[in-house]
Amino acid sequence: MSKTTALCRFLLRRRTLLANPRYCSHTFPPFPPPPSSIFATQITRNYSSNFLDLSPTARLAAAERAFDEIEEQAARERREANTKAGVAVAADEDEEDYLGVGPLIERLEKRNAKDKVSELNQHEEATDSDSEPEDEEAINMRSEMFEKKFNQFEKFLDNFSKAENFDDAFKWMKRIDEFEDKHFALRPEYRVIGELMNKLKVAEGKDKFLLQVKLNRALRLAEARDAFDPNDPANYGIIEREDVGASVDRVEERDMEEDQEAKEIEGKIDGLEFDDLKQKDNKFMEKINEIDKKLEERLAELDYTFGKKGKLLEEEIRDLAEERNSLIEQKRQPLYRKGFDVRLVDVNRTCKVTKGGQVIKYTAMLACGNYNGVIGFAKAKAPAVPIALQKAYEKCFQNLHYVERHEDHTIAHAIQTSYKKTKVYLWPAPTQAGMKAGRTVEIILCLAGFKNVKSKVVGSRNPHNTVKAVFKALNAIETPKDVQEKFGRTVVESYLL
Repeated sequence: MSKTTALCRFLLRRRTLLANPRYCSHTFPPFPPPPSSIFATQITRNYSSNFLDLSPTARLAAAERAFDEIEEQAARERREANTKAGVAVAADEDEEDYLGVGPLIERLEKRNAKDKVSELNQHEEATDSDSEPEDEEAINMRSEMFEKKFNQFEKFLDNFSKAENFDDAFKWMKRIDEFEDKHFALRPEYRVIGELMNKLKVAEGKDKFLLQVKLNRALRLAEARDAFDPNDPANYGIIEREDVGASVDRVEERDMEEDQEAKEIEGKIDGLEFDDLKQKDNKFMEKINEIDKKLEERLAELDYTFGKKGKLLEEEIRDLAEERNSLIEQKRQPLYRKGFDVRLVDVNRTCKVTKGGQVIKYTAMLACGNYNGVIGFAKAKAPAVPIALQKAYEKCFQNLHYVERHEDHTIAHAIQTSYKKTKVYLWPAPTQAGMKAGRTVEIILCLAGFKNVKSKVVGSRNPHNTVKAVFKALNAIETPKDVQEKFGRTVVESYLL
């Protein structure tokens, strides 16, 4: 009998009882107790209640509960019979809710889904660790102490910024230093690094180099100490304990190995690139040689060929020459030297009027230098600006000059030179005076590595003449060594006299 059929019978029975008052005083007999089982004590109930004392809704609910328990008891009996007979039990029957806690679990799951707590506030299960977790009170106290210190430090900074005179500012600065030393003290190695950086700001020459070496080593030591500190919780499970030298030596060895591997990889890549370039050059030379052979043969035939055949040979020779020139132009690459910089000095446009029309050409002048005493310049002409710049760029590195710098920042003495109608004056300047010169002269002096020079251009200010006059002046400067060789006397600085 299905559940729906049984429920309909209960409803019909209830309507009959309500319609006939003589049946209303009748009470249901108690249900017979179920057979002995492990769940018998949990599901046995007595429904011998008077329906006159209950509302219609309560009567219906009581009937439904009674029917559910009857059905559960019947299913349990069937399952026990199947188990005794050795018949397999269905999965749905195995998962049946014997204790009647399914609805309660569903209700709790819905409540948890609505009021889902974050992972930080979830309950932590107890562990077998010997170290006891910190109390929340201790954590709160520590955070409150830090906030108090931070607020006090902000007050000190505010008072320092609002100081009206130097005495008050010095007083607050002293208090800030004391407060930092007491509550926000740095580790000794970082204090040493700070002192070295302060000294490096004002150091010069050899002292600066030594301080840079010390600072580099101090930073490497601090990094190694942080990376190999066994007391740091961040390093738990990471540090590999080895019976070797100091941690700094391990870091240096690792860096050296990485550099060596990088060099080997670069060498292999360079070797492969060199092989590829060599193969390309060989193919290119083969093509050029073939074209040259054809040109020689056609030129030899042209000596004893006339008429229409001669004109055809001339056209063929012209095509071969154009093909050869185009291949050479494709192969041509601008030279490049490491450490050099190229600057544009001037671009000039010229126009020549002829019977056939205007012939326009562009003249470009470039200057190059490595900021260490080596400079050069070149100019080139072409019908277009990019072609002129490319030609000048290629010629620029073929015209290099070396000039001496006095104390690596200025010239040794004042000098005056002239080129055509242009006169150039150069004077040495003290340290931190800077460059005081026109655009053209400044470009050349900066590329040569001069930092403190004064200049004056008199007469024609044509960039081409100015560049040549500046190069003439720089090449004419005599160094102290030149003076010693010239006069046979020792040159002494004037402040030593």
